[in-house]
Amino acid sequence: MFASAPFVLLAVLLPLVSVLLALRTSWQQAYRYCLPILPMPALLVGLLAGSDWGLELPGLLLGGLWGVDELRRVFLLLTAALWLTCGVFAIGYLKDHNLRRFCVFWALTLAGNLGLVMAQDVASFYSFFALMTFAGYGLVVHEGTEQANRAGRVYLAMAVVGEMAILAGLLMAVQLAGSGLLMDLPAAIAVADRRWLIMLLLLAGFGVKAGLPLLHFWLPLAHPVAPTPASAVLSGAMIKAGLLGWLVTLPFGEVSLPAWGDALVMVGAVGALGGAALGLLQARPKAVLAYSSISQMGLMTLMVAAALASSEHSVVIFAVVALYVLHHGLAKGSLFLSTAMALPPGRWQRWAMWLFIALPGLALAGLPFTSGAMAKLAMKDVLKPSGLGFTLAAYLPALMTAGAIATMLLIWRFLWAFGADARTGTNSPGLWLGWASATVSSLLLFWWLPLPPGLPVKPWFAVMQAQAWSLLWPVLVATLLAGVAWQIAQRRK
Repeated sequence: MFASAPFVLLAVLLPLVSVLLALRTSWQQAYRYCLPILPMPALLVGLLAGSDWGLELPGLLLGGLWGVDELRRVFLLLTAALWLTCGVFAIGYLKDHNLRRFCVFWALTLAGNLGLVMAQDVASFYSFFALMTFAGYGLVVHEGTEQANRAGRVYLAMAVVGEMAILAGLLMAVQLAGSGLLMDLPAAIAVADRRWLIMLLLLAGFGVKAGLPLLHFWLPLAHPVAPTPASAVLSGAMIKAGLLGWLVTLPFGEVSLPAWGDALVMVGAVGALGGAALGLLQARPKAVLAYSSISQMGLMTLMVAAALASSEHSVVIFAVVALYVLHHGLAKGSLFLSTAMALPPGRWQRWAMWLFIALPGLALAGLPFTSGAMAKLAMKDVLKPSGLGFTLAAYLPALMTAGAIATMLLIWRFLWAFGADARTGTNSPGLWLGWASATVSSLLLFWWLPLPPGLPVKPWFAVMQAQAWSLLWPVLVATLLAGVAWQIAQRRK
């Protein structure tokens, strides 16, 4: 029997205690090699611990409750796996300049990210969320350039606004619920007189982290300037914290709110399509990927909208959201890490590497027999307009198709930008191992990780085979559009 409680404590305490290694300069190299070890206890909890259990910590703050349920388990698996692969990558990526500072902020941000996933009481959840947010500032400004400092200022300003909104919303909900547990908040918010205000505060506050339109400004600034392993966890894991915040606080399953669903559909559509449009204008690979994350979070917002509008469908929609989170986080982390890889000098080796760089991107676009295809089919299955009772539900299939085309266009833009920026040379073993681990996790490990309970029980490979054309034609349309754009660009030279 797996002893969950000690590993839950270790998952948070190990990154926090590791900052002691920064006390002496001579220990900084040891600290570098510890980075992949720090998320391992959390990964073991996600893989081996059962669901729906909690660890009571009565002496912590107002009384802590940490644990893992079915939803949090998927978020924990993604978070731990991505931080582990990026930690391996960081060993080969980091220089000795400001190494100790990077390791300290990395460990603190990791502790916050893991802690908020497992926290089931409001005080712990908010404390870990704030720790992740403000420690993440150190990763954004690590390089110390003017661009990095400017991005850090915007990040910090948006973070403060977001944290204030979250704190206000949580305090109002706690007062109404008469409880400090997250599980008691949705029911209290559902019947609150000022429900609209509490929901608006929580949607906006967590929306800063999730990159909602008009709250997204920090994302395209922070990702290109942060060290590559930090960019990968920022986009692959940390922005999902905002999504998790919505899922554990808003009144899903308690009351159907079709007006809120319609509003969020519009916000998600702007994020999905507007983020893609802005991403196509970018020339830096990591900037393209940053806008791609905004676009993908827009698609996830469509699912949040449907769950909020139709309470009877919230359980199965949550399962699909968790599946999409797992798929997107692993694929996007791999793509970010690839931006720091040098192409090998040999022709065939270079083409092979191009293929493995492109595959996670093709998965994001929903290429048949990839993790993205499974996520998109599940998403299409639960977002059928006939089963959802709000006005804009009829537009969801068209928005999902447009999102698939936009995603593939962004992948082509990313590959073009990467090719224009790529260098030929050798990569350190740490870079190879970290990038390969992230890519394998995205392409293969995804199928072996415990998938979220509640998914429609289907033979997914058979379903993909039957619907291969519906998955493939948006990819082909986007490829045709990209080819036309490339031809026009060549003629203008």
